[in-house]
Amino acid sequence: MTYAELKTSIANYLNRSDLTSDLDTFIDNVEAELNRRLRTKDMIKRATAIADSQYLAVPTDWMEAINVEITSNDFSPLFQQSIESLDVYRKSNNNSVGQPVYYAMVDDSIELAPTPDGQYTLQLTYYAKISALSSSNTSNFVSVSHPDVYLYGALKHASIFLMEDERIPMFTQQFEKALEEMRLEQEKAAFGKGSLMMRRRTYGKKQKRNYYYGN
Repeated sequence: MTYAELKTSIANYLNRSDLTSDLDTFIDNVEAELNRRLRTKDMIKRATAIADSQYLAVPTDWMEAINVEITSNDFSPLFQQSIESLDVYRKSNNNSVGQPVYYAMVDDSIELAPTPDGQYTLQLTYYAKISALSSSNTSNFVSVSHPDVYLYGALKHASIFLMEDERIPMFTQQFEKALEEMRLEQEKAAFGKGSLMMRRRTYGKKQKRNYYYGN
């Protein structure tokens, strides 16, 4: 479903022709909710960057780090720490410079420690925001493969806007059902039937089990 088709469908389901200026708000609200709740394989991106200072700006669509590694010279993964742990590390090493070993997320930046003593190429693997629908970006992986997620989500937010209390539960139920089916489909596609190997979680976050393919 394209951006234009979605807007037409929302108006048809609501049987309203006077909400043209509000349709984008409903769609924006769905995208904000999806970005908060979804972490799927289609949201994973890779980017490279040159690190030559303590702080490195993350991509504009960045939401959450998956893996950060140095790819110049050799492949060296960086281990995530809390900001406080990074400060303790700097103090214990007299704030020395060198090849980065740790990183922490600070606002919209990655803080590296030690501070790079030269230029290092980093590969960033991360969860990216869903590309917002617009007249210039007419589709994304959700609208193409899971158009009902967009439709029922927008109808839910439209019903809230219109204060149609009797319709909110119906559209909410359909949205949650479509969202859960999307999660299950993405999970199956990500792991298939291969064997799984547990990977140790990096520092600075609550531990949970993450599984990856093992040969």
